[in-house]
Amino acid sequence: MHRFVVACAIFCVLPADVVLAQAPPNIKGNWVAKTAGCGDLKLKITSQSQSGIVGGSVVCARTGEIQSFGQKMIAGKQMAGKFDGTYLNIEGSQSLTSVKFDGNRLVGFAYGGPGSGTTPVAFVKQ
Repeated sequence: MHRFVVACAIFCVLPADVVLAQAPPNIKGNWVAKTAGCGDLKLKITSQSQSGIVGGSVVCARTGEIQSFGQKMIAGKQMAGKFDGTYLNIEGSQSLTSVKFDGNRLVGFAYGGPGSGTTPVAFVKQ
């Protein structure tokens, strides 16, 4: 009975959209964007935690360069990935990808570091 009272107190007071908004959308999977520098820029999200930590890899098809990302940088080699339900940010020691999730695309920019410039990107799920 005590559990029912606590559950009712939570769900009867909070609007349904507030209760449902606590779980971020699932963005795991394969995404691809067309860029001048890479041709296909492939984003593979293999893990996503409730706290927003995402893990996976980014692959530049033209150069074959692969960069992994996850919870934290390891010796400057791994990029940190975080998704707050709206924005996905993948940050390295000299790089940043920041995209907004709009339901079926990830749209924003990728900065590859000094000399690379900023590239607009629009990832679509494969």
